[in-house]
Amino acid sequence: MAYSAPATGASALAAMHSSSQHLVYPPAADHTSSSSSSSQNLLQAQTTQRQQQQPQLTPTRVLNSFFAGGIALSTSFAVMHPLDTLKTRMQATPAAQRTNIAVIFTPETMRALRRGFFTSVVWAGPQGGLRWATYEICKHGMNKWNPQPAVKANTTGGPTSVLPSFGFMVTSASSAIAGDFVSSIIKVPREVITSRLQTGHYDAAAAAAGKAKPTAAYAFRTIITTEGPAGLFKGFWSTTLRDWPFMAILFTTYDTLKNIHHHFSVTSSTHVTIGPDGLPHVHHHEIPTLKSTLFGGVAGGLAAFLTTPFDVIRTRVMTAKAKGRIPMRAIARTIVAENPSRAVQAFFVGGAARSVWWFCVCSMFFPIYERAKEHLDDWAEDRNA
Repeated sequence: MAYSAPATGASALAAMHSSSQHLVYPPAADHTSSSSSSSQNLLQAQTTQRQQQQPQLTPTRVLNSFFAGGIALSTSFAVMHPLDTLKTRMQATPAAQRTNIAVIFTPETMRALRRGFFTSVVWAGPQGGLRWATYEICKHGMNKWNPQPAVKANTTGGPTSVLPSFGFMVTSASSAIAGDFVSSIIKVPREVITSRLQTGHYDAAAAAAGKAKPTAAYAFRTIITTEGPAGLFKGFWSTTLRDWPFMAILFTTYDTLKNIHHHFSVTSSTHVTIGPDGLPHVHHHEIPTLKSTLFGGVAGGLAAFLTTPFDVIRTRVMTAKAKGRIPMRAIARTIVAENPSRAVQAFFVGGAARSVWWFCVCSMFFPIYERAKEHLDDWAEDRNA
């Protein structure tokens, strides 16, 4: 997909991950007169200056990121909820019962695949919104406080380095971690209630109370009554321990794949023209939607698999019957004690399902976010025109 910078309604992925990766083109060979050479140098200077201008952070832009993030996360979670339920039930099942696969893949499990669907999807909206609005604010602030140096470009407009700059990846990962931390105020209660519904945590109590099956409202009331408000944040630090490295791996992997694409892609049609606004416009090929989908999926799947041990501990903490704070070390020792000869495998239970789940979620999330943000930005610009 070709684009011309500057462009209205710019790609959200380009805005999030590439706005600070500026390309500086090498001087052209002196095969023309001094007048022509001066014009070319002026054009290059104008192009570089234009590319190095940071997009202005406005309340509208932050709000668009909030709504786009909410739409994308809710949609992707809705599609992949059954696989998440299967993964959660696998991780919550003790090792002694997992030896018999029939214990996990039962008719009851198949009927339970939809449990927690409403809670997960509805609350994924504000979770995704807070995450991406915070990401946008933090990234903009870090770039303003510590602007990244320009990156040299090759003759076709691609970066000369295969890997993104260290400073750029630190900014991207740090902003993503900050966004995830802020969204935890929604994410952790959502995961506590959802995981307990998925594993049948309240089935017996609901049956004793004459209810066919527990609902999200029943789970919420029970948690507040028996554990207090703190019960909604049970497993907060185990979730944080899982998600901070996850976000860092996700964003650095995605940025690396994208940079590799720019480095090796053939962009022979790259050229500079003067637009109607009198400013130079650099034309080159942006990452196609299909490749963006694939890059996001690979990054998500890799990050998910590497952080599976933290996810196993988090699931055990959130679904534990015991009330009060449960140390992560105690959960880890319990997992090892269940089957000492296969302790490593025990920490990767559900790893395949989790990796597939995140591969699909990220494959859907990035294109949905991009399109939603683009349409919201265009709509806002049309209103202000």
